[in-house]
Amino acid sequence: MRRAGAALVALLVALGAALPVAADDRDTAGLGTPLLRIGERTTLTIEVYTGPDSTVEVDPAAPSWSGVEVVRIASQVAAAAGGEQVHRLEIVVAPFEPGDREVVPVVNVVTAADVENRALPMVPLRVEPSLAPDAELELSELPAPAAIPGAESPFLRPAIGAGIVAGVLVLGALVYLVVRRLARAKPALPPEAEPVPIPSLDGAARLIDSDPVGAYRTLAATVRNFIANRYGLPAQALTTGEIQRRMEAQGVDRWQARLVGGLLEECDSVVYAGYRPASERRAHDLTMAREIVEAS
Repeated sequence: MRRAGAALVALLVALGAALPVAADDRDTAGLGTPLLRIGERTTLTIEVYTGPDSTVEVDPAAPSWSGVEVVRIASQVAAAAGGEQVHRLEIVVAPFEPGDREVVPVVNVVTAADVENRALPMVPLRVEPSLAPDAELELSELPAPAAIPGAESPFLRPAIGAGIVAGVLVLGALVYLVVRRLARAKPALPPEAEPVPIPSLDGAARLIDSDPVGAYRTLAATVRNFIANRYGLPAQALTTGEIQRRMEAQGVDRWQARLVGGLLEECDSVVYAGYRPASERRAHDLTMAREIVEAS
C-alpha cells in the first residue's frame, strides 16, 4: 500500500513538472488578425519577462497551440528592463483546424540551471474552412482531351537531326583548329626574377653598440632580402607573422621559420617600439642573423 502511494506521488510530481507554469502577469501575446482560413499565415507577437541571464525558446509541440502550427521565427530581440529582460518574438503561424480556437502559446525560459516551461496568455482565433459552405466535397471529372488542329510537318524531325549533326561537325572543326594553333604556338617564358641584393651584416656589426636602431634595421633588411631570394616571397611587403606563415606553408622547416620570425620581431621592437636590448642580446641577435643568411 505504501509503495502504491509513493508511486502515485511520484507520478503527480512528474506530471506537474511536465505541465507549463502560468505566465508572468506582464507577459503578452497577440495575433495579427483574429480571423483566418485554414493554412493562412499570420504573425503572433509575444513578450516574455525573464531574469537578466535567461533566453526564450518557442515550444511548438505543446498541445495548447490548439491546431496552430509554428512556421518560423520572424524576429527575436531582448531588451533590459529594470534588472530584468523583455524578450519580444514575432512568430509566423498558420492554423489547420477549423472553428473557434483558444490558442495558448508555450515557451521555454532557459537559464544556466533550469528550463521553465511557461504558458502565455490565451489568444482567441476563429478559423474558417477554405471551401465555401455549399461547395461539393467531391472531385469533379476532368474534361475529355480535345484534338488540336494542325499536324507536325514530316520534315521537322529530319531537319532537327540534320541541324544537330551540322552543329557537332562545326564544333569539332573549331576545336581542332584551336588545338592545332595552341600546339604550334610556343609559350613565352616568363622573365627570370632578378635576385634582390642582400646587404652585408658588417655594417650592422659596426653599429650594433653605437646605433642599435640602424643596426637592427640593417639586420631586418638583410634577413628579409635573403627570404625573398631563397623562397621567392615578397618579404619586404609582408609582416613578420605573414613571413613565418608563408614559409611554413611552403614546407620550410618549422624551426627555421620560427627562428626568422623571432629575429624579425626583435628587430621590429627595437626599430619601432623603442626597445633597447642588452649588449649580450645584441651580439646574440647578430649571430642569429649570420646563421640564417650565411649558414643557409
